[in-house]
Amino acid sequence: MTSMSNAPPPARRRPASGTPSSGTGQRAPVRRSTAGAAAARPAKLVVIAGPMEGEEFALSDLEYTVGRSTDNPICIQDTSVSRKHVTLRKESAGWMVSDMGSGNGTIVNGEPISEETLLANGDVITLGDSELRYEDVANSTAKVQAPTGPRPRPSSSAGRGPTAVPSRPAREGRARPQTSRAAAAAELTPEMQRKRMRLKLAGVAVLVLLFAGLGVARSRMRQQQEVKDRIESEQSEYRARLGAMFQEAKNLVREGQWQQAKAKLEALNTQAPGYPGVEDYLKAAEREIPNQNHLSTAQAALDKGELASAKASIEKVTSDTQLYEQLKTARRNLTDAADKRTKEAKGLLDTRQLENVQKAKAITDDVLATFPDHRDGKLVNDEAARVIADLTRVAPDRPVATPKPWEPAVDRFRDGDITGAVAILNACSAKTPQCKQLMSQVTEFGNLYKKLEDLDGKGLTRLLALDKDITDGRISKMARNAGTRAATIYYKQAAAAKAAGQWSRAMEAARNALRADPNNTGAANIVNDLKGKAKDLYMQAYSIKDSSPEDALPKFRDVVSMTPTDDELHGKAQGWVEKLSR
Repeated sequence: MTSMSNAPPPARRRPASGTPSSGTGQRAPVRRSTAGAAAARPAKLVVIAGPMEGEEFALSDLEYTVGRSTDNPICIQDTSVSRKHVTLRKESAGWMVSDMGSGNGTIVNGEPISEETLLANGDVITLGDSELRYEDVANSTAKVQAPTGPRPRPSSSAGRGPTAVPSRPAREGRARPQTSRAAAAAELTPEMQRKRMRLKLAGVAVLVLLFAGLGVARSRMRQQQEVKDRIESEQSEYRARLGAMFQEAKNLVREGQWQQAKAKLEALNTQAPGYPGVEDYLKAAEREIPNQNHLSTAQAALDKGELASAKASIEKVTSDTQLYEQLKTARRNLTDAADKRTKEAKGLLDTRQLENVQKAKAITDDVLATFPDHRDGKLVNDEAARVIADLTRVAPDRPVATPKPWEPAVDRFRDGDITGAVAILNACSAKTPQCKQLMSQVTEFGNLYKKLEDLDGKGLTRLLALDKDITDGRISKMARNAGTRAATIYYKQAAAAKAAGQWSRAMEAARNALRADPNNTGAANIVNDLKGKAKDLYMQAYSIKDSSPEDALPKFRDVVSMTPTDDELHGKAQGWVEKLSR
């Protein structure tokens, strides 16, 4: 018994090659290599992430382009994939992948590639948000499955089969027999134990290296994501900046500032050639900037009172312009300027002074060159021509008229010297009735003029009438002051009547204001507005004259009072007043 307990454990017997036995004594099955079958199958790409996840593409040709465009042999419908993203090319060593200058780049197994790269079975190609796994079974190494079933136990002796080691009989008072693991450890030599320890340490080192590599890979992926996020943020900011520039240019276009808009658009086109919509706006700017210059030239001519020149500039504006509001305003300003210049000419004509009448003639010549059918312009122009002919007519056979004794007094009065005028008239009043009459008129004028600030419209009208009688229509300096004040009073009356809807009264007051001061723009505007109102009233009255004649009659009467007797609308309205009054 003692010799048996102290004997070394029996040596293990190595199983015969290729015939490992299980605990039941049966052979473990061996998986056969499938390399021959795999060689017949081509490599393929499998989409494992992205909008087309699950799709597969067999690589049966020698070269492929992969991208978002539908004309690619392999089309990946993903907006983050470029139209032409990568090229796959079959070489003797295997399939090669290369980036085609894509926007987001190409990543293989987490590493960006910058040159043609050989693919291995299982490599993952990242294109934007899509991932494709490369599978090539023919070039992969077939793995042999490990035998199944329980591991063989060490044999009891060198000459026996691989049966379990029998347990030794236990002795009284001694420890339990060793387990199989303890027995195996006991039979290892110190050299084998050191070798096992080195293997364990090597395994630990490999694990440490694997974890370190995993950390480095994660750090690189994090850095790549940060770079990608930064690039996307910069691209987003860049697009937002371009959009803001384009919006500023469009706002300038809406305001009609085409020159400034063109500068913005050209700057945008320099930074981002082909930016959507910019080319169309630049073409429009090439057309509208000359139109805008023509309108500016027309306005400058209007400011100088050169109507014909302004009209010529307006007519140069092209018919397809987008500046239709500005063009409409320019034409309206031209019409208003013609009316205003005609009134100015009428005032100069009333002075009957050759220089002023010639100015009136020149003004109306310009008006008629712009609007050949301008009725008031024709009247003033014809009258100015007649007065100029009278004033410049040479009559050598006419005897020189002797100066009238009251004419020096009238000249003094026109210069504002009432006292001097009264003295001259007083000297000749006993001899000439005209001097006596003028004496009375000048005296009355002087009394009213002293109370100029307190005069109402009626008093101012009388004052202006006296001035006209004394000067024979040649306005004095004092009458100009009185006329300005009278025009202001009448203008206020006209404005109040217009606001109250009293059209006839408003028109009468506005005309009185213009008689007192032809240059009163407020009264002129009211007259123009009431002309339009008169036309509207006439149309309203005309539309109800049959159904409601009692309502149409007062409207026709208002039209009569709001229009001058030579106006066509005045005659029509007067005719309906007479018919409806019967």
